[in-house]
Amino acid sequence: MSNSQIIWTAHERYTEEADITLICFPYAGGSATYFAPLKSKIDKRINICPVLYPGREKNMKIPFFDTIKKMAEQLVLDNEKLFRKRYALMGHCTGSLIAYETALAAERIYGTRPEVFIASSAPAPSCKQFFDDMNYTDDQLTDQLINSHMIDRSFAENDMFSSYYLPLIKKDLEMHMRYRPHAPYKKMDTSVFVMYGDEDSLFSDSEPINRWSDHITGKVRSMAFHGGHFYLDKNREQAGQFISDLLLDTERRK
Repeated sequence: MSNSQIIWTAHERYTEEADITLICFPYAGGSATYFAPLKSKIDKRINICPVLYPGREKNMKIPFFDTIKKMAEQLVLDNEKLFRKRYALMGHCTGSLIAYETALAAERIYGTRPEVFIASSAPAPSCKQFFDDMNYTDDQLTDQLINSHMIDRSFAENDMFSSYYLPLIKKDLEMHMRYRPHAPYKKMDTSVFVMYGDEDSLFSDSEPINRWSDHITGKVRSMAFHGGHFYLDKNREQAGQFISDLLLDTERRK
């Protein structure tokens, strides 16, 4: 695949004239479609490239990876065009772990870094992860996903969930469960903005935000929105404006 092409993404908006590219990583079991509604809310001077993980939609033939590090490295190798120009990363929930490893891979391979890292509903990699192990039945995993506010019950009762989404979630979570960040932690040469819902139980205290300082050389800042784990669904206008201001304002990124 030519390096002039962009693969691994879907629902993207990309032009050569844009000031900066925002690369977005969905949660485990999620798809690039999660970020598609943000296209109309984010300033057009910003490219938006949602990542499409293996095993779904047009990437059905790309095999699953057994580690996050391997997947991130391959994504960077296959999409040199995205990492040679100014870019930022945004990971929602577990997607932040892949975004973190992607930043480390891009610096290692191309010597480039994200101008800012947006952790959306995402505790720092050095925090305890969402699931202790994968010894769950399908029903137990579904209940855990509901109780963690990662899906709602009406979605879990849909036949498409059990036939299509649950197998994807299990594959993704198996990879995430094996993940442990490098110790001592490797630091991204950037700053982090944590975006989260004020009703998200994962952020009942400030530790999940503050621990991001373990993984960066810059500053950690945060922005709360009204809502739970998927606050973006009801705050697209506000979130899009915040992201636009952040990426187009050099001083705020420092």
